[in-house]
Amino acid sequence: MIIRQMRSTRTPHSMLMYLIVVAAVAASLFLMIDFGVRAAALFQAQQKLRQLEDEINRQLHIQERLRARLQYVQSDAYVEEVAHTRLKWTRPGETLVVVMNPPESGATIHEGTALSIAISSPEIESVPASAPPWMHWWWLFFRSPPPEIF
Repeated sequence: MIIRQMRSTRTPHSMLMYLIVVAAVAASLFLMIDFGVRAAALFQAQQKLRQLEDEINRQLHIQERLRARLQYVQSDAYVEEVAHTRLKWTRPGETLVVVMNPPESGATIHEGTALSIAISSPEIESVPASAPPWMHWWWLFFRSPPPEIF
């Protein structure tokens, strides 16, 4: 009987220890899962922060380029460039030269124009109509084919 009394006194104590261990394991498991979720959320937030910082830097670079372009567009150099290239204006004493591609075969050329004189020469006729404009300039100035570089 003495042995039975000892077992009965130890059983509630060991049961309490078992419940404490189970509670500690459950709490630890909950805290580990919560830590993992928070770490993943922090990682995603840091990635989003890096992406936004990169976007801000890209937009600031674009802003700098646009401000430089605005400053250039408001300058006299831009006005002169547009006048010469797009509007084909010249200063007093300058002569405007425009090289045009020769007309397609079968097209009529009006006599008396500078273009018809240039196209009727045999050297210019050897330049194909699909040739780039620089080749027409080359023929106009040098009357020979461009050198073979490669």
